[in-house]
Amino acid sequence: MADRSSITCRRALAASLVLVALVVFLTSCRREPLPEHQGAAAELYVKRCGQCHIAYDPRALTAPMWEKQVEAMDVRMAQAGVMPLKAGERAQILDYLRRNSGSH
Repeated sequence: MADRSSITCRRALAASLVLVALVVFLTSCRREPLPEHQGAAAELYVKRCGQCHIAYDPRALTAPMWEKQVEAMDVRMAQAGVMPLKAGERAQILDYLRRNSGSH
């Protein structure tokens, strides 16, 4: 049986992920082009991350938030049977998201 502190941590993590998803959704409603939209990194981001949902505006989250989000999406991709990001793709996408995040 899990102790209360681990249950509390899991609930806090789940609430945080829901909040991040909500922020990303609300800020992605605007239709501005993505930063560096014609660059290879942005195209890879749209291709891989946009295959299941819209590619959210990188400015919607801070760099640390994007790192957590990409980590969470690794799990979701595996659950959905989507080919995982290769190490080079993951690095390029994270670099793009960090470079263009809402707060450096």
